Formats: sequence, C-alpha cells, structure tokens
Amino acid sequence: MEIKDLAGLSDPLKKLIEVVSTGVGALSKPYLIRKTADAKAYEIEKIAQAIKDNQNDLKSIGFKEEKLSLMSLDDNSLKSELSLEDRAQQRIEFKEQKQQRNIESITQKAAESLEPENSVSDEPVDEDWTSRFFNYAEDISSEEMQGLWGRILAGEIKKPKSYSLRTLDILRNLSTEEAEVFIKFGSLAIQSGGIAFLLNFKNEKLLEEEYQLKFNERLLLEELGLLAANDLQYTILKTDNASRQVVFKIGRAVVIHEKLKEKPEQQLQVLVFTKIGHELLQLVSNSPKKEYLQLLATKLNRNNGTVKYASIIEELSNGQIRHTPLIDVPLERG
Repeated sequence: MEIKDLAGLSDPLKKLIEVVSTGVGALSKPYLIRKTADAKAYEIEKIAQAIKDNQNDLKSIGFKEEKLSLMSLDDNSLKSELSLEDRAQQRIEFKEQKQQRNIESITQKAAESLEPENSVSDEPVDEDWTSRFFNYAEDISSEEMQGLWGRILAGEIKKPKSYSLRTLDILRNLSTEEAEVFIKFGSLAIQSGGIAFLLNFKNEKLLEEEYQLKFNERLLLEELGLLAANDLQYTILKTDNASRQVVFKIGRAVVIHEKLKEKPEQQLQVLVFTKIGHELLQLVSNSPKKEYLQLLATKLNRNNGTVKYASIIEELSNGQIRHTPLIDVPLERG
C-alpha cells in the first residue's frame, strides 16, 4: 500500500497497516475499514470461494444474504481421482488460505480496538516481535482467542514493549478454557508498587464461593507460568513520624490507604502474578464488586488509617491517576 492510500485513516490505523505490512506484506485499506458485519459476510464469501476452488468434486457453493449453500455432488466428477501432487497442492493452498483468514481476522479485531484511539506512540514496533507475532497468529482459529491476539497487537501498537516475546510464547499455547481461568483470576488483580496480585482465597468464603476460585485452577495458572507458585505476603511498611499513602489499582477503581503515623508493619496474604501474567492483565477489563473492595479494606484494618476508593477517569503517561471524588470503603461485608 502506498502512503497516499492511507489518507483518511487515523494515526493508530496507519501504524497498524505499517506493522502488518512489515510482518506479512500488504494489507488493503478497504479491509481495515470494513465494519464488523460486512467483514463477517466477506469472510464467509471467501471461505465459500476457497472451498469451491479447491474441491473439484463439489458442483457449486453459493453465498447469499450471509448464508452458505452447498449444491449436490456431481457424480461424474468423482470418477477421476486427483494425483498425489494435486492433492498435496490442494492441502497447501487450503492451509495457507486458512492462515491468511486467521491473520486478517486478528488484524480486523486489532483495528476495532484501535478505532477509538486518536494517537499512539511514535516508537516503532520491533520487527522481531512483529515477525514472531504473525508466525503465531496465523494458526489461531478460535474467535475468542483471535480477540485476545487482536488486543495484543493493538496494545503493542499503542505502546511498544507492552508484551514480551516470552508472553507471546505462553499465549500461543493457551487454550480458550485456560484463558477463561486466567481472566477469572485476573478480574480480581490488585496492582500496587509495580506488582500485581490477588488476595489469597484460602479459607476466604467470598472468593471461594462467590467468585468460584478453585485450588486446581490456581495450580493450572502456576503450571502455565502466570501465577507464582508460592503463597507470598505483600508488606506495607510501618510508619514513624509521618503518615504514608499506599495506592492500589483494581481494574477501573483506585483504593487509597492513608496509613497513620506510628503504625506497625502490615502484611497481606496474596497470590502474585508473574511478569508474563502481569503483562496479560492488560487484556482483562474488570470493575471490582463492592464486596471485594470491602475485603481488601478489612485486611488493611481501619485502625491503621483510612481506606477510600474512587473510579478511575484517566491514567496519565506519567503514572498519575485522575479519578472521581474519594469515598470511604465500608468495612462490613454484607
């Protein structure tokens, strides 16, 4: 695609086209701006044409009003068997067309994620990362997983180095069911001091019953390298002659613990996400329930200071958070 063909596209979509072109070659502008419904119809039409082109024993395949139609087999066409070379060529073409559809579907989902964005980082996406991404993406056929890969691509375009090559390696082998378990645990992630964790759910009725966190699922995430294998403690240091503010981010909420002066050290029993798990948390959107905020507030203990929360309005590039007015988190969980 020539530069003049990019006229009318936003900067995020222009960068997406550049990244895809680096990874797999040219990508047409009409494909990127095609709406979701049109894209689905277009995809089905291409599938129909691909099958027709590669299966000589089919009489005809049609596409009308987003529906596929398969005509009866032509008996005469079954009399001649394809040669080994022809069958091999058909298999290669079918595989390549399927991989191309996967790449285009993931790219479309990335475009949808980038559509609301007005700008992205000027830093280019690493070419080795781009190559690895599309080598893996071409074999992702599940629509749910394509959505995750599309958001990965969009996130890397917005902010390069958001996802490491090792994270791509893990994600490549992640099944839909495993991804769902990670999302369930990730929806309870608390971020503070550069690490991400969730409250240890052992003997916690709220987390075991309402959120359905299970020990075997924890073991699975540890095996996948997304959760640290040990029970750990998050330490809030003691205060001396001055109070200290500790900030926790839970999804689109911020919890601020104003610890009074001359208060002892506090420890939270937690399960910590690994670096890869931390990176993948960017794919999880969650709005914590009041009960989870109350559980955290109870663990922090109001005797040590105040615990307030607010909804996040905007996260600035310098790490600061704009939020709604702070209100108290009630200690009692109903």
